[in-house]
Amino acid sequence: ESLERYAQEKLGDNPAAVIKISGGEIAVKPEPVWEGIPKFGGYYDLKMELTLEESVIDLCLKDKNPDKVRIMFVAESFRSFADFEAELKEGFINQLLPAFPFKTAELFSRMLSAMKLEDEEVLIYPTMAQNTDISHETMKVAGFYAPEVIVTLGASATHKILKGQERLAQVHGEFFNRKIENIGTFIVVPLFHPSIIENNQNMKKTAWIDMQKIMKHLKKL
Repeated sequence: ESLERYAQEKLGDNPAAVIKISGGEIAVKPEPVWEGIPKFGGYYDLKMELTLEESVIDLCLKDKNPDKVRIMFVAESFRSFADFEAELKEGFINQLLPAFPFKTAELFSRMLSAMKLEDEEVLIYPTMAQNTDISHETMKVAGFYAPEVIVTLGASATHKILKGQERLAQVHGEFFNRKIENIGTFIVVPLFHPSIIENNQNMKKTAWIDMQKIMKHLKKL
């Protein structure tokens, strides 16, 4: 903390500057940038670049309008369509079933309702598929739908999207900027995974405080 204060004082209005010290130098670490993310002309152009099962992609993304999506939740992984097909019901909860077992999906649906989010404002996508890191295509989805906030759920999803190893316990509920080259800069907010909240009553208060920060940013509070 002392080093950070020292650097801030020395850098002043020139954050790109480098401070020379005995044995080394101090500079502001540049924020990671997502490169090689194309701009897509439409949903089917995007879909051709995605690796999830077509039925899962259509379930989660097909009916979403980029002009109405405000928040994108990033899950750690998705289940296969066969794994949750028997759990499908009516309504928005179906879009959550790839990411969560039915009971957890119900909890997460209630969380979204508490945040005053409409179904059309929300989409969800994973960073892993069949033990493969697909975070690059996660950001393709983000670049196309341009949500106001990207919310990572759990440590693994947070590390992949932020491109760092920050401890979730220290960064949950904080706002970070991550740039997609040639598209724009996005706000990323890490949250604890709903399964942790589901199994730990003490986490519900923490989660609600974090959610209220997002609501305030979206002018839902």
